[in-house]
Amino acid sequence: MIEEIRKSKTFIILVLLISYILGFLIYFLKNYIAFSQTFFTTFSIVYMYIPFFTVVIVEKYIFKGTLKGLGLYLKFDKYILFSIFIPIILTFLSNFLSLIFKDISLNSTYLKPYYILILVIQVIIVGSTINAFVALGEEVGWRGYLVNNLIHIGFFKSSLFIGLVWGIWHLPLILMGLNYPEHTYLGIFMMIIFSILITPIMIYITFKSKSVINASIFHGVLNSIGGLHIIFLKGGTDLTRGITGIPGFIILLILNLIFLKEFLKIEKEIKSWQNCKIL
Repeated sequence: MIEEIRKSKTFIILVLLISYILGFLIYFLKNYIAFSQTFFTTFSIVYMYIPFFTVVIVEKYIFKGTLKGLGLYLKFDKYILFSIFIPIILTFLSNFLSLIFKDISLNSTYLKPYYILILVIQVIIVGSTINAFVALGEEVGWRGYLVNNLIHIGFFKSSLFIGLVWGIWHLPLILMGLNYPEHTYLGIFMMIIFSILITPIMIYITFKSKSVINASIFHGVLNSIGGLHIIFLKGGTDLTRGITGIPGFIILLILNLIFLKEFLKIEKEIKSWQNCKIL
């Protein structure tokens, strides 16, 4: 367990250091250079793969270990369906709950069954393939390497800690307008809360499927549909709309309560393990 803690600390320090150096470099340079949208898209993909390359550096070159056991295989079971449809359901529920705010209303222009069906099909295809591959760069680090090395402290503690670190890791991206372009500084704290709330279900899926690929699919689908409020809602702000806003936090909290019994089972199972590894 001591080595797992050392690996976790080394990974966290290194991934934040590399990410912040690169992230803040671009953040300051954008004041002097007119970067294109294509550049920012490419930069985001590179940023998302920093955790992956950090795992390689830490495990293979610092601790002289092996890259086996990261859960890089796809298992066709019900958890693939979980990974695809839970983000979609959460996003739709979050958008409908956004209507509790008086300044938010539905955009009826796009509320047509065939349009919604086409959108969902596109989200499933793109989210579970291209976006999942991009998200894999993160998930190898957060739900793969870090979970594998921290799960011995318990399901709830590891979920809270990994969610916290994951949220903090987004800081440069948030300052550049990710998810909260209207409230960049407050958005930092919103992203941390969001990351903490959504991490338990992602670790649950990884735990049950023994595959980080499923977490990547979950992440990819979520990234594909997370901005749904831009199409279906009018009014409000980035704090009061969608999955990354207050309505999303309420839905995620309810989801965690629904799965609480399952989480407690995992917590109990972990305590009985001799070898605290999930992948």
